[in-house]
Amino acid sequence: MKTCLALLLLLCCAIQLHAQKPEQLGYKPFTIKDGKLGEVHYYVSQKNIDQPLGILLYIDGSGAFPLFQHTARGTMSTVPLDMQAMGDKYHVIIISKPGVPFIDSVQRDPVTGAPTYNAPQEYTQRLSLQWRADAADAVLKDAMKQIPCNKAHIAIMGISEGFQVGAKLLGMNKSITHALLYVGNGLTQLYDFTQQQRADAIAGKITHEQAQQNIDSIAQVFKDILTHPDATDKEWYGHTYKRWSSFGSYVPASDILKTNIPLYIVAAMKDHNSSVAGTDYLYIESIRQGKKNIDFKFYPYDHYFNEYGEDGKPTGNHTLDVVNEGMTWLEKH
Repeated sequence: MKTCLALLLLLCCAIQLHAQKPEQLGYKPFTIKDGKLGEVHYYVSQKNIDQPLGILLYIDGSGAFPLFQHTARGTMSTVPLDMQAMGDKYHVIIISKPGVPFIDSVQRDPVTGAPTYNAPQEYTQRLSLQWRADAADAVLKDAMKQIPCNKAHIAIMGISEGFQVGAKLLGMNKSITHALLYVGNGLTQLYDFTQQQRADAIAGKITHEQAQQNIDSIAQVFKDILTHPDATDKEWYGHTYKRWSSFGSYVPASDILKTNIPLYIVAAMKDHNSSVAGTDYLYIESIRQGKKNIDFKFYPYDHYFNEYGEDGKPTGNHTLDVVNEGMTWLEKH
């Protein structure tokens, strides 16, 4: 079973560049030095940076990956946004993970083809939901002082793990006027693991007895994680216990259903990383509570917005289409 990780390089927009510095890629760098958070590095799109535009803070998925990566196929990015198209209306802001450089070389696993990058020690020691949410909050507050902006349009976009971070941020920063949250969780991330076992049993992939055995095993792992919530020397599915305990203890619905700002939530029906069932909960609960500010969008894709044919083979990736539809929604609100 896959974890609810990140969009990694499968959500990348390939660009043939050989730049090394943020300025060469169209971003102006800023640094916040904080006694609790350490150094927080963020970057603002340079186009029209002196104009009072709206702000769009992009919050990426999980993993200690640089925002831009040198690969054998060229320089790539995990930021699926068209800077040139957006630069007339928004200052786009992106944030590096703790201790992770803005750009660096990454390798690929020879078996799976997945990108690989050694996590810096600072990332391992600091990474948690609270660090990411506190860092994003600090960045928004600092950016609103550093650059001219239209405070009537302060938007955030969170994808995958960034969904949880964005939801948490909604309860922390009241300057946010709009939010777009993609392929995340309405309930705790830990729920996805057990829900997938039930779904597999219903689909006949495993027996219900096997599903229960797997769930019981997963539950024991969760108990161990929550018994050692700050451990950075213990890992599960590629993440520290500290990371899992912080995200696993949080229920995004608690903040999402409290906010009254325009909110756009995207789910993927064939997502085996972040269960669509968690978004279904948000969908129904928002109706039950009479919420009028949330728009939901369900796509027939997987977590990475891949589409598959009847033979089970991928037929195309729709990341940019999905993101652009979100941008259209934002323009109308």
